Amino acid sequence: MARAGPKKKRLEFGETTSMHIQKKGLIVYDSVYGSTVEVAYWIKNIIGMDQCLDVKPLTQVITVAPYDYVIIGSATRMEKPLKGIYAFVETHRQRLARKQVCYFLLCGDCDETMVLNVPGKPPHLIAGRNYLQDIQKKYPEIRPVVIGAFGGRQVMPRLQKKEALTLWLLEKLAKEGTPWKGLDIWESLIAERVELFANEVREKVLGAPPNTEIERFRSCWQSLQPGSLTDSAKKKYTPKPCFAHEEMAKQYFTRSRIHGDLELGIQLLKQWATACGLELKEQSRTFFNIYYHAVKSYSGRSLTIHIVAATLPEDPGNLHVSFRCYAKKAVRGGAQIDIAAAEEILWADGRKAEPAPAR
Repeated sequence: MARAGPKKKRLEFGETTSMHIQKKGLIVYDSVYGSTVEVAYWIKNIIGMDQCLDVKPLTQVITVAPYDYVIIGSATRMEKPLKGIYAFVETHRQRLARKQVCYFLLCGDCDETMVLNVPGKPPHLIAGRNYLQDIQKKYPEIRPVVIGAFGGRQVMPRLQKKEALTLWLLEKLAKEGTPWKGLDIWESLIAERVELFANEVREKVLGAPPNTEIERFRSCWQSLQPGSLTDSAKKKYTPKPCFAHEEMAKQYFTRSRIHGDLELGIQLLKQWATACGLELKEQSRTFFNIYYHAVKSYSGRSLTIHIVAATLPEDPGNLHVSFRCYAKKAVRGGAQIDIAAAEEILWADGRKAEPAPAR
């Protein structure tokens, strides 16, 4: 009588018998006009066409059980991912909590919003990756391995009435003007951020080296469509300069770049606030940026200096710091002097970085 062999382990759905186990991944997205779809396939190309990685709209995903990791991508509406993404995470939250999860957003504002006051929200200037805070707070058991926010695209003549009305309202609320005004296609996407995000997934999730041949995949996004049908000089996107100094009728704005990390920036800003007699109030803080209100009375009038210090994925080793004072020229003179003093402290000891090369 033949001797019975060892009992075979029953395979669960999504498991493999291969000696070399390749991680199975899913990029699931929700999009309004299609830009998020383009970026999803762009990320797939960088991660590698040899990888076992599905790309699907959330309406085609009934379970995340077969996957080892899930990359969740969304367009942005009202400074949050789309409602469909919240519903998807809610449905699959228990399984997602046991998997490696990454989030990415397409949004109009990359780092700092131009709209200080949004109805129903406290005044703020932080944007981009900060728009993921809400979903992370709502589902704390899901701890993303990688997060990213890349900017996005709006094709103005194709906007629905609701989006067109929102943009019109933002133009009224924006204190620095709106760079999309007069454009038919507004793009704020920074290609390096997509590439860095995808390579970070390769390294942290797959344990693979970064893909070095990545620029050839930019055709997933770039097109020959003009920024303006009536003015060939207008470009789809111009990055905000890392060194800026603007004196407007009701606003004073500066931005600069120093060698160092966020912790160094916080230390120097606290040193400045103490030296100049400002009350430094932390409004929001993440691992990549911090937002302060620096409050002081000038000639009997209390003014707030808004400060954003941020590290950017595409500019490692440097910190970008901006100061804004929303007040008329006649009353903000003291605030301007204090801002200049802050920059002296930030730039001291050779910390002032030269402008980043144009993208």
